[in-house]
Amino acid sequence: MYARIALGNVRKSFRDFSVFFLTLVFGVCVFYAFGSITDQAAVIQMGEDQRRIVQTLTDILSGLSVFVVVILGFLVVYANRFLIRRRKREFGVYLTLGMDIRHVSWIIVIETLVVGVVALGVGLLLGLALSQVMMYVTAGLFEATIRGFVFAFSPAAALSTVACFAGIFLVTLVFNVTTVSRYRLIDLINADKVSEKVRLRSLPLSVVLFLASLVLIGVAYKVLLEHGMLEEGPYFAIATGLVTVGTLLFFFSISGFALRALQASPRAYLSGLNMFVMRQLNSRINTAWLSISLVCAMLFLAICGVCTGFSVATGMNDSLRVGTVYDMSLISYPMSMAVQDAAPYEKDGPAAADGYDAIARLRADIPNYDELFRDAVQVNQYTYDAAGNPLLDTTVEELFANTDFTGNATVQTMMLTQGNTAQRLTVVPVSAYNALAQMAGEKTVALADGECLLWNDLSSLDELWDAVTVQNPEVEVGGQTLRFAAEPLVHLLFSDTSAGGTVSGALVVPDDMVPAGSGPSVTAVNLMYAGERTEVEPDAVAAIDEAYGDVMGQGSTLDAWPVWNSTTAQGLLDQSGGTTVVVMYLAIYIGVVLLVCCATVLALQQLSEAADNVGRYRVLSELGAEKRTIDRALLAQIGVYFLFPLVVAVAHAAVALSVVNDIVALLTGFQIGTALAGTVAFVVALYGGYFLVTYLTSRTMLARG
Repeated sequence: MYARIALGNVRKSFRDFSVFFLTLVFGVCVFYAFGSITDQAAVIQMGEDQRRIVQTLTDILSGLSVFVVVILGFLVVYANRFLIRRRKREFGVYLTLGMDIRHVSWIIVIETLVVGVVALGVGLLLGLALSQVMMYVTAGLFEATIRGFVFAFSPAAALSTVACFAGIFLVTLVFNVTTVSRYRLIDLINADKVSEKVRLRSLPLSVVLFLASLVLIGVAYKVLLEHGMLEEGPYFAIATGLVTVGTLLFFFSISGFALRALQASPRAYLSGLNMFVMRQLNSRINTAWLSISLVCAMLFLAICGVCTGFSVATGMNDSLRVGTVYDMSLISYPMSMAVQDAAPYEKDGPAAADGYDAIARLRADIPNYDELFRDAVQVNQYTYDAAGNPLLDTTVEELFANTDFTGNATVQTMMLTQGNTAQRLTVVPVSAYNALAQMAGEKTVALADGECLLWNDLSSLDELWDAVTVQNPEVEVGGQTLRFAAEPLVHLLFSDTSAGGTVSGALVVPDDMVPAGSGPSVTAVNLMYAGERTEVEPDAVAAIDEAYGDVMGQGSTLDAWPVWNSTTAQGLLDQSGGTTVVVMYLAIYIGVVLLVCCATVLALQQLSEAADNVGRYRVLSELGAEKRTIDRALLAQIGVYFLFPLVVAVAHAAVALSVVNDIVALLTGFQIGTALAGTVAFVVALYGGYFLVTYLTSRTMLARG
């Protein structure tokens, strides 16, 4: 009999269980899908390095899953608290009809088990479908292949999911039974007559606090936009503190301010049920302002986390596509990078002569050089002449000091950081630049008498160097004055890189401006394979390694120059693919969990409010209010309640992401606009789904009330 009662309750009150059910399904689906990544990767044709990256991601997700289980457990208990409160009177009727508390507890146990088992089954099915999608997405991100149709099921992830959520259900059952057993019969019978005590605030005080909150938030925005996140000093901490206090005051005062603002227009205030809706919102936000503030903070973190994760991942991919023009780049620093007070190099070393031919050295040291490489170009950057004197007396610090630049705060911070060292501009012969341009299929350049160009392959710094060349139109090179050409910047990639560029501030000068005998401070040899990149690269890397030791930076032969730092386009792409997967999946995982938390808390608060206000809406109906008008009032109330924290979170995120965008652009050369659009769609879909379920459930409650 008790099982039949429990099943009937679930069937009749399914909408009351909807938020609880939806939260469980989301939780199970996401938990299984991300827990099964190892088994997804097992069917993908990956290299050893890629499998190590997947294992690293799995280890990170395993630790993060502990946090996720705790959060989901809290949400499940929180959702059950609403259900228990909603059904107090029903439980009182059971006791009045002769049931004892054990029988009522048994009904609750069966109901919770039924909803939990169904949610677990549906969640696992959706998680299985999501894991299949993720498997193909992972293969695409790694540029790997899956042979034929493969169905990947992870028994370990399924068992872990069942075990974790069984633990959550057990805690929920104990909580439900304990809660019901403590209620007295009189409290259960009169549950719908007990209203929450509301402490009203002074409306004038609310207005003052609201205006103060806007001032604090505005000042925080100004500090963050002016100083960014990288500038030394307490600016970021100040901005964070101000926006936190401002947000708390905003939600503490918004209900009273909105009520006062609406009262200022009697026509709007008395229209329809606006007066009732505003009073309801004022009452609710007065008591729940702190939880709404926390929801706003979580929404902010979710939006920023997901958007930053996507933008970093896509930005890295985009920058790599631009930054892998050559098949292999070999970099060495024969004279070391010239810095202030650098000691003059030894003129008798093997790199001292400006005529040193690194490509000839490669041909001599690699027997099958011509079989591996079809083209190669050597580019030298020079800082000192043969006597150890700087070729340019002007330093980067002096150029920045003489430039009035009003760009973003991140680049200004970079200028100050660069200005703390006496970094010198290097010079590059125009013939070497043109040879590299020809190999890359780019436009060559021609210099008139007395002209020079500024080489910058970091696109995010173009605006800065444009200002420098305009405000400092001439430079002294080796005692001669050179002027910047009409189009002073050139952007050819100096060498393969994952950072969007490797040279910023080199001068391209006529060949005769480099004194005889000068030793290069930086030498780059860019090579193109004599065949397909994927086929030739293993042999090319092995040949370089055999000739010069561990060229990937973990140790090198030091008995002879050159000591190469080697990068390959395919290696950078493989590494970036793994990093993209890690960053993107972590952003999605954390973002989904935070968004579900926010939406669940708001949904349950509004469902609880609807349950408490059944009598009030009944009175409105008895006074002649049409059902359509009441439904609109309910929609407005729930919509405003969901919308307020989202709007504030989006405003905060817009300012924060504008600063993050500067950093991402500086690192990768790309903007976060595409990621932002995807994030907004993601938030709207998930958050809006909870809003819709909350409204429909609340409307059903009022209709039955």
